[in-house]
Parts: sequence; structure tokens; C-alpha cells
Amino acid sequence: TDFLGLLVTGAIVAARHAGLRDWRAVDPACRLCAFMGVGMVFFGLCPLLLGAAMASERFLGITRPFSRPAAASPRRAWASVALVWAAALALGLLPLLGLGRYTVQYPGSWCFLTLGAEPGDVAFGLLFALLGSLSVALSLVLNTVSVATLCRVYHGRAAARQRPRDCEVEMMAQLLGIMVVATVCWTPLLVFIALTVLRDPPAMSPAGQLSRSSERQLLIYLRVATWNQILDP
Repeated sequence: TDFLGLLVTGAIVAARHAGLRDWRAVDPACRLCAFMGVGMVFFGLCPLLLGAAMASERFLGITRPFSRPAAASPRRAWASVALVWAAALALGLLPLLGLGRYTVQYPGSWCFLTLGAEPGDVAFGLLFALLGSLSVALSLVLNTVSVATLCRVYHGRAAARQRPRDCEVEMMAQLLGIMVVATVCWTPLLVFIALTVLRDPPAMSPAGQLSRSSERQLLIYLRVATWNQILDP
């Protein structure tokens, strides 16, 4: 999903920059804008949700080793991945069903959810920010507990017999990397979205335009979030 996210959304942005034409003139029905908006939400949330799912699996495997099968079947693993994809896609499709909107964002080369004061925009913005924040927080808590448990077992009295396997340590190192990258890259954008849609007076003017400073902030935070797909181990 990381590679496809960069490929799909990056190709649209590159094409818009190369064409040097106004988006609304090329896409008056906003179909391409809606497609990119769905892609931005889907490919953005997938790494966060997958990270939370992996953290949950490792947490149960380390702290409750006898409450789960010794090895999850490939079918069960793929079912979990499919569930994450379905949840992210369902959220991304909500604006097409009337909750929230996808609109062209500054400088006119990409589309994302609208940070306006309309009830639908506020609800969708908060839903996106809340789901992303909960995924990051869940990963942070579960990975911290898992690492603490491994360290306690490793340095315990029965360390010689209970030391974690190399694969467990490698998995935790990878999950910690995913957690740190996701937290650093995504937290600014998620917080900015929540604060913007809740701002009073509204951040968006009646004409549907954010202030230039807010537009630039959104663009910067979006670029930082994009680095999650690049750095995600």
C-alpha cells in the first residue's frame, strides 16, 4: 500500500504540474478529484491501521502466548489485512456518499478532504483524525508494553530459559520503527485537521477558501505525512 499510494497519488500530482492547467478546467465534474481524495485517505490510513493491527498481534503473542495459536494461518493473516483495507476504503468513500467533501487544495495540484465548518465536513474531518490518532496511540501503547515485557523476561531470573527468540526481537524492532515513523510523520497533520475543523470562528471563509497561511500549513503537514510511506520499514 505504501508503494501504490505514492504511485497513484504522485502520478496525478506530477501530471497536474506538467500540464500547468487549472484543475477545475480539466476536471469540471471533480471525478478525478474524488478519486484522488479517496486514494489519499485510503493509502494514508492503511499504514496506520496495519501498524496498529501488527502491534496488537505482537502484544497478544508476547503477553498472552497461550491464548492464541502458535502460528497464525496465512488465511487468517490475509483476512486481517483485508479487514484493514476494507475499513480504510469505507472511510475514504464516505464523502461520495454525502459525508464530507473532497476539494482541490493549494496550490491546485492535489485533492483532499475539505476542512470547512459544514457539519459533514467537520464530522468527516474529525472521523479521519480520530481514527488515525487512535491507531497511532494504540500502536504506541501496545508496542511499549510489549517491549517492556520482552526486557523484563530477558533480564529476569529465568532469562537463560525464557529469553525471547531472535525473530521476536527483530519483529519488535521493526514495529518500533513503524511506530516512531508513523507518530512523527502523521501526528502534525491529524492534529491540524482536528483543530482546523473545530476552530471558532471557522478557518474556512464563506467562499470555501482557507487562509493562505492555513493552506501552506496543510501542504507542509501533508508532505511530512507522505514521508511515512517512504520511511516506513
